[in-house]
Amino acid sequence: MKTALYVRWRKLACAVPVVAGLCCVLVFGMARSGELELRLLHANDTHAFLAGSDAGGNACFASEACWGGMGRIAAAIRQARAEQDNVIALDAGDQFQGTLFYSIAKWPVIAAVDGSMPYDAMTLGNHEFDDGCAALADFLAAQPLPVVAANLKPGKDCPLSGSRIRPYEIREIRGVRVGIIGLANDGIGKLPAVCPQTAVSDTQATLEACVHELEAQGVRHIIVLTHLGLERDLALARAVSGVDVIVGGHSHSYLGRTSPEGPYPLVEHAPDGSPVLVVTAGRAARRLGDLTIVFDAAGVPRRWSGEARELVPSLPVAEDVERVVADAAGTLEACRTTIIGGHDVHMPDGMEQCRAGECLAGMVLVDAMLEFGRSQGASVALYNSGGVRAALPPGSISRGDVMTAYPFAGGIQIREYTGEQLRQALENGIAEKNGTGPHLLQVAGLRYEADVSRPAGRRLISVSCMDEDGKARPLDPQARYVVVLGEYLTQGGDGFQMLKEGRLLQKCSLNDQELAEDYIRRHSPLPPPETGRICLRRQP
Repeated sequence: MKTALYVRWRKLACAVPVVAGLCCVLVFGMARSGELELRLLHANDTHAFLAGSDAGGNACFASEACWGGMGRIAAAIRQARAEQDNVIALDAGDQFQGTLFYSIAKWPVIAAVDGSMPYDAMTLGNHEFDDGCAALADFLAAQPLPVVAANLKPGKDCPLSGSRIRPYEIREIRGVRVGIIGLANDGIGKLPAVCPQTAVSDTQATLEACVHELEAQGVRHIIVLTHLGLERDLALARAVSGVDVIVGGHSHSYLGRTSPEGPYPLVEHAPDGSPVLVVTAGRAARRLGDLTIVFDAAGVPRRWSGEARELVPSLPVAEDVERVVADAAGTLEACRTTIIGGHDVHMPDGMEQCRAGECLAGMVLVDAMLEFGRSQGASVALYNSGGVRAALPPGSISRGDVMTAYPFAGGIQIREYTGEQLRQALENGIAEKNGTGPHLLQVAGLRYEADVSRPAGRRLISVSCMDEDGKARPLDPQARYVVVLGEYLTQGGDGFQMLKEGRLLQKCSLNDQELAEDYIRRHSPLPPPETGRICLRRQP
């Protein structure tokens, strides 16, 4: 426990510059005999990239000549444990969704891989809830890893009630107990698939309660494993005393020497003045975070080093994990070899590009939706960028490529909205930092321009509706528009509550995957889509 006397001494040392160095030397000198060195290995947002990714970031189906993958993560952790007795390995959530492995095999293939992963604990991301609480409960029952999520409060009628989810785990390293507190993604209440009996408690209050509980048990070294995003992690580090390290996920942030988001680790300070190390390791199982921390006798980090190291193709793989991945890859062959079309369009594409603006996969989908909807009177199509998970590769496009790009196979509806409701939806789509993120709306039949340096909710500069002849007319807030859009949006997902209100005209018999596949088949080779639909002004 970080005692009040220790905290007062530490604050005094930092407050008096003339004696600060001497005080810190005295404190650390006295504590040296009780210090602990801990090596922390961590991954996050692996998103079913079981065999890693190629040089272009596309999912691989065999790890040879690819970067990362679960086999390399497992091998690196095992090697570290063979060399040292002070290793803790963690996964910060979002193992589900992102490649054809998950689109076809769903949670059983993730559970099979987890059966060989040498993690000490994992927490839950938002995508673990994509197929509902019952599917997640089945996954938790099938895989062996300890799952920590202190803020998840399933009601008695929720399938997760009674599952193996715990608020924290305690590991003993060189005779010293280390607490690992989990904080699941707290935005799951906005996900339509989550049962209404699943509640999430206040994140900061929950963390403070868990820290106090662990400290009461004599645990002085505390790691928080979150799926909240880097900005939220940094805010928690500044708000709660008693936390030493936050291992995060959700924002897909890479920290390191070349990262615009900052070095590895980022260092914040808790209210008591103690340093808090914040780390995260990108996405797609390409990197493994590797942080070594030396704690003083009071359990405060005194020095540290490490990096989110890239798992290059020359690194070894764990053969048992590779066998599971190879067996799963064999079941995907038919989808991967069924060619439905192709293109030679050179423009931004892929998950991150779609969250930042126009992208090929996003525009192809909304164009397919609008082409279908026009026969029903629709003039606008909307789709959230978070539903686009990969690029449409140049050259031949397989059925598997379509399933990878649009893995949710979500329903499509035609509804009627006012221009004001559409304006509100577009504002919600650009409300995140820099107007970038999964809420960003890909559009057809519309053009919109925004200044994302303005406060959220007041960023739109102009919105125009395009007729079939390509003529633009300003959006009329009072007029009514027929819109074809993803069912996820009509359920209010990602805060699109205004899109729940439109009058339902028709439910499409095809889902987004099927509409896209039909469109690609009929229009291949795909022509370059009309650009200029999304214009986001950002500060340099």
